Amino acid sequence: MLIGASLVTNRSFLGWGLFVVVAVLVVPMGRARSFLLSFVPYGMVWFLFTALRSLADETVLARTLNTNVARVERWLFGGQLPSITLQDRFFDPSYLQWYDYFLSFIHWSYFFVPHLVAVRLWQKHPVLFRHYLSAMALLLTVGLFIYFLIPSNPPWMAGEQFNSPAAATVLRVMEPVGRQLGGGLYNASYRVIGESNPIAAMPSIHMAITFLLVFPARAFGRRWRLLALVYAACMGTALVYLGEHYVIDIAVGMLVAAYGWFAAGSWLNLVSPLVNQRFSRARADLITAPEASR
Repeated sequence: MLIGASLVTNRSFLGWGLFVVVAVLVVPMGRARSFLLSFVPYGMVWFLFTALRSLADETVLARTLNTNVARVERWLFGGQLPSITLQDRFFDPSYLQWYDYFLSFIHWSYFFVPHLVAVRLWQKHPVLFRHYLSAMALLLTVGLFIYFLIPSNPPWMAGEQFNSPAAATVLRVMEPVGRQLGGGLYNASYRVIGESNPIAAMPSIHMAITFLLVFPARAFGRRWRLLALVYAACMGTALVYLGEHYVIDIAVGMLVAAYGWFAAGSWLNLVSPLVNQRFSRARADLITAPEASR
């Protein structure tokens, strides 16, 4: 029924619909209100980010600055894009290797791993969940500002002035991987997830969100933090090798994530005592009011 509804309305609702269905199945009824109060804002943050992101390619800057990051990347790496260097060494379109599949799955995992982490934090560490949500909101806000200020083509969309007909071009590796696994399923999934604005490579939100997971992972022990670091390293490698992002996008994404986490922590440390004090006074007033009326 959910799939049928998405076909006649908007396919982008399918992902959130599946999330709601899973939530109904796994969230205890006693915590349903808490779940809604936590994840309605969470969903709104992502919805607003996606909606506003889709507008960043409609400005004059999107037609004049969209190849500047590629110029800087070539300058930093001696005239060659790292994506081309990696693909020239390791990628063969006629014979896909195991790492082509592995790195593609790492890329795709971005669409569910951060949300699973959010649910787990909500279950086990509510305070840490609020920190995670606040950091994510700041991260996405900063990312949006940069999208509008420096609209950037990803490597696979680099223009001919960078990839001349005589030079190697960056390939989008996950497309042949998707076709090999099942072209129809890959195309259907891509239509569901969509790409609201391909000229939004700087910064890499894939990398920013993935690197953000390193910070709350500390609450689950050293092993989980190490796993989060390895996952972030794999994501950075995947994004460059697959032709999705420049190294500069990766670096800026990590900086934005770190800023979001520490800025959110400072803000919460400032605001939380004031909020708790206000609620404590309100609770005290409710307790003393009946006594005063006697």
